[in-house]
Amino acid sequence: MSRTDEGRYRILGGPGSPYSLKLRAALRYRRIAHNWIVPPGYLGEGGELKAADKGMIPVLQLPDGRYWADSTPMILELENRHPDERSLLPADPADRFLALLVEDFADEWLVLPMFDYRWDAEVDQAFCARRQMAGWIGALPQPEFDAIIERFRARQTGVLSRLGDRDANRPLLRATYPEVLAAIEAQLEVSRFLFGGRPSIGDIGLFGQLSQCAIDPTASAIMRCDAVRTFQWVHDLDDASGIEGDWRDPAAPPGPGLERLLVLIGEVFLPYMAANARAVAAGEPTVSVQLRGLPMVARANGYKANCLGWLKLALADALAAGGTGLEATLRRHGCWEPLQLAPGERETIPVLSPESTGRRTGVF
Repeated sequence: MSRTDEGRYRILGGPGSPYSLKLRAALRYRRIAHNWIVPPGYLGEGGELKAADKGMIPVLQLPDGRYWADSTPMILELENRHPDERSLLPADPADRFLALLVEDFADEWLVLPMFDYRWDAEVDQAFCARRQMAGWIGALPQPEFDAIIERFRARQTGVLSRLGDRDANRPLLRATYPEVLAAIEAQLEVSRFLFGGRPSIGDIGLFGQLSQCAIDPTASAIMRCDAVRTFQWVHDLDDASGIEGDWRDPAAPPGPGLERLLVLIGEVFLPYMAANARAVAAGEPTVSVQLRGLPMVARANGYKANCLGWLKLALADALAAGGTGLEATLRRHGCWEPLQLAPGERETIPVLSPESTGRRTGVF
């Protein structure tokens, strides 16, 4: 087992992994000492990632040698281990929940159009496969490098093809990506981040996915054309260690960007998550739902069902802590009902912990 330097964390991540860059951005902003490691052997049988037994990047090694996985619980547990050190959680309970909601939207929805763009057109497949493997593999003779690229490309497109009906889902997914860009553009007219002059976990979650959209050819072209300020915002968040700022006044209404995101969350994200949770509970292999009159057909996903449960618990905690105006805000955007705990549901939701074996399989 590799050991960290005294008092430092080790992030085991990859250059094309939105969750790896999300975690790194969180530690950079919070000024938590860490090393960024792209471990060798990602496509092989051995190496440190296999020894860590977490299944997927990013993996965080603690100074005591233990390994954690899953970006959201890792970020939250770091808040407990390093309290009051440039927290990513807004002080106001209502804003804190909204930040968690935006982060989950980025993790569980925005990732879908990002990866659809990445592995659809030939120009994207060719560039992204080569770019990512160049970051993982480093120096290698061209014939060997080309063979690895083709295996990786076949692996990624194959896994994605099994996750849902990509052709049916594409109109909906590709309609939501510009909405996210427009939301950030609108927010930048009034504040640097969603909840004031400092980034929240919600901003960091959006950054993770958009860090890849800013690079991948088709998604990047859209961002560079329609959302130049967002393009720079993404670059700023990659290392926000020098950014200072305050949380917004929670008595004020949400900013225009946050409002737009909540509309999207209420109309698309939460209905999808609720339909998926029902499918999982019923033992159905597929979730099929109409969102804004467009189809969404995907493999039922137990992890996403857990995510909805964790959001429900977070909302209950925020209301108990006095989240003023939160219910009204959520009701106004159609977000209230999907986030209500059913009788006895609390006891069925697993603990959100970075000690788990990992969140997803293969593709991410």
